[in-house]
Amino acid sequence: MSPAMRRRLQECLQKGVQSTQSGNFEYATELLTQCITGDPGNLVYTQAFLGNLQRKYNNNKKGSSLAGIRSAGAKAGMMNANRKKDWLGLIKSGTEVLKINPWDVSALLQIANACAESSFVECRLAYLKAAQDADPKNVDVNRECAKALESIGQYDQAIACWTRVDSLTKGGNEDARREIAKLQVEITMNSGGKRDVEKQQNNAGNPNAQSTSAAPIAPKRSRTDELEAQIQENPGEILAYAEVAETHAKTEKWGDAEKVLNRGLEATGGDMRLREQLEDIQIRRAKQQSLIADKQAADQKTPEATALMQKMRGELNRLELDVFRKRVERYPGNTNFKYELGIRLKMAGNFSEAIKMLQDARQDPKHRGHVMLDLGECFQQIKQHNLAMQHYKKAIEEIPEKDAEQRKKALYRAGVLSQGLKDVDSAEKYFTQIAEQDYGYRDVSDRLDKIAEERNKGE
Repeated sequence: MSPAMRRRLQECLQKGVQSTQSGNFEYATELLTQCITGDPGNLVYTQAFLGNLQRKYNNNKKGSSLAGIRSAGAKAGMMNANRKKDWLGLIKSGTEVLKINPWDVSALLQIANACAESSFVECRLAYLKAAQDADPKNVDVNRECAKALESIGQYDQAIACWTRVDSLTKGGNEDARREIAKLQVEITMNSGGKRDVEKQQNNAGNPNAQSTSAAPIAPKRSRTDELEAQIQENPGEILAYAEVAETHAKTEKWGDAEKVLNRGLEATGGDMRLREQLEDIQIRRAKQQSLIADKQAADQKTPEATALMQKMRGELNRLELDVFRKRVERYPGNTNFKYELGIRLKMAGNFSEAIKMLQDARQDPKHRGHVMLDLGECFQQIKQHNLAMQHYKKAIEEIPEKDAEQRKKALYRAGVLSQGLKDVDSAEKYFTQIAEQDYGYRDVSDRLDKIAEERNKGE
């Protein structure tokens, strides 16, 4: 997506959210539909789109009157797209159905499936949760939610969904019980038995846990309950929203954390502190899911797991791109945000935009050496080899000796580029400096051997 297109969609999002908050739901729907169709894998757009429609219909769980008749044409479009495996077309037609009834379970399930086929992992779960909100006792919905949650490592929540599947099936559901057992093993393996040990320790220090005959003790009011009471009394209590959200985030209840912050944004008219906390939590969630995907790819070694890992890394970078772009716009003098945005632009392959941002960030002495290295890599990608070499040399000068890995990387980049430009003497000099510190670094020893062979042939 071009930077201009991304900026346009961000403007649509901002205006759409403001329109939702002011009660202008029709205009918000028009703007947020542009966001969804322009970038259907963007979770922020998806959440804003669904949230606006739910408010538009006062959360009545049925949408517009005669929704079934009015959505017939769009549903036919979904069926046609599904037959052709045109997943983006299905999502586009599906949004038209949801405009009429955002609780249409069949449409939500089909859109979620299209998201799964397109590797829109987060959006898949958002549509499934909307379906679950519409019909919490639907076996198919809970089954699909369980699968989606498992794919991103949310094993506790997946177990809760499988448990509902089991309880909602007459005579129980053997598949659900098998999945629950498998996920419990996964949790134990991932935690190294930590949960059981903690439970035993808690019981050992709690006499009431050892005796079933002891009189019941009234549950103590939690800090979260106290904060929610504060919010009820004063809906504009910013710090209360922030603390509740962070409590949920620490226990990896990301959806609950985001809901609290969205409530706070609505109640406070979009307080910037809450908005930025929401952005940070979304990044933390995406990082956790990316790490889980990395682990699954390493363990399973399948093409599907590898594809998911790559997709989750891309999703994380895209989310961070959006967040840091907004922060650069809010705080144009903050060189740290420019540096972070430049790095994400480089990772996304947008080297020209990355260069502009990194050049602004090089004023900050804290990042100067790293910025020079990143600029060198960007210039090399766009075939500006002289500029690339100049920046590699500056990086070698600026990066301190204590930052050994980055310094070796700068020397290596300079050596490889020198070798490619047939400057054998410079290449040998850079590779020798690395070899003096770490002879096993990458293929430095092989490159030095090759240079020596070429010199011998010349003699």
